[in-house]
Amino acid sequence: MDLSNLYLEAINFGDLCPYLISMLIGALIGTERERDLVEQKKRGVAGLRTFVLISLLGTLSASLAARYGETFMIIAFFSFTILVAIGYAASARDLGRVDFTSEVAAVIVFVLGALCHSRETAMLAIALAVLVTAILAVKKTTHEYVAAIKDVELLDTLKMAIIAVVILPLLPNQPLDPYGVLNPRHIWLMVVLVSLISYVGYIMIRILGTERGLSITGMLGGLVSSTAVATSMAAEARAHREVIPSAVFATIIASCTMFPRVLLEVLVINRDLFLPLFLPLASMTVTGMTLAYLLFKKRKPIETDVALSDPFRLSPALKFGAFFAFILLVSALAGIYFGEAGTYMASVVAGLADVDAITLSMATLAKTTLGADIAVTAITLATMTNTLVKLAITYILGTREFGMHVSLIFVPMIAVGLLVIVLV
Repeated sequence: MDLSNLYLEAINFGDLCPYLISMLIGALIGTERERDLVEQKKRGVAGLRTFVLISLLGTLSASLAARYGETFMIIAFFSFTILVAIGYAASARDLGRVDFTSEVAAVIVFVLGALCHSRETAMLAIALAVLVTAILAVKKTTHEYVAAIKDVELLDTLKMAIIAVVILPLLPNQPLDPYGVLNPRHIWLMVVLVSLISYVGYIMIRILGTERGLSITGMLGGLVSSTAVATSMAAEARAHREVIPSAVFATIIASCTMFPRVLLEVLVINRDLFLPLFLPLASMTVTGMTLAYLLFKKRKPIETDVALSDPFRLSPALKFGAFFAFILLVSALAGIYFGEAGTYMASVVAGLADVDAITLSMATLAKTTLGADIAVTAITLATMTNTLVKLAITYILGTREFGMHVSLIFVPMIAVGLLVIVLV
């Protein structure tokens, strides 16, 4: 038999994959570290080739540990970290370097190489390698961000984290009222949502400027809760009169985003309702988007960005939380005393607090006991009611001027929707 064939049969090339992946990971991170050394015009103890070898060392250590026991891996890892520490101490003494980033990256690359040994964790190692490289590559951007961040922004970020990840999980996740609607965690979740949208709006304004920042906030927030966006924009309009045109545009965009969201929910639950519901909701979407564009086109551009001093304002969010709880309670009482008045009354009442719940309910019932035309009308009425609630929010939590601008678009939207329902 040919010696070359014997050689090929003796080698299972599938066994080389973990080592090849490991070396590619080392090359990816090593390339970034080498580039940093070139840009900074400095010498270092670890470049492209070194990182490739470090990653390979991690894979070899994991492979040998699988044969000779986990103790081998533990010894290999601690030996390598000691070697990195010695290298850092020597470079700090001889080169005057105090940057510890490359040394930490070297330890991470060793661990990623070890992860490559197992097929179950190889993809995790690749994903983490990409993320690590991205973190290392944005060094200049992160330094500029830290230099630009203000004390109030850092403190408000901590406040946002407290209400979202500390207070929210501690609240009871069950209704406390006899009607079963006042769930503290659900209500506080709306408070968190309003605060988060306001915070994202602040960040967007800092990055993109007032007009584009508020517009993008409206589009993103509308995917989650257009009511929360209206509350956040109302607070901005009350605090800074000059942002009213941009705040109106963001509110309208968020509200128009609600209609496609409802259509998507219906498409998932009951496809038979999609086409009958498409015409009224699409007509309101087109009307709102067209009027919003005309308003935005005629506005006076903001010459200078608005100086927002506080990225985290809890007061508007708490007011909305109380308003949301009140609407939930009113909806429950109306359902009890007027439940037999029909599905339309239920949809109007439910739309005061939430569109998604009534949409999912009607789409489900239309499969069995409810007529499709009734379900379509009920969902459309719920979206209109919710739009009126947002209009009320712009007056109550915002300003009269802000509410008037929003009403010039919301009222025609609702009128078009009603006209389509009557005609179709």
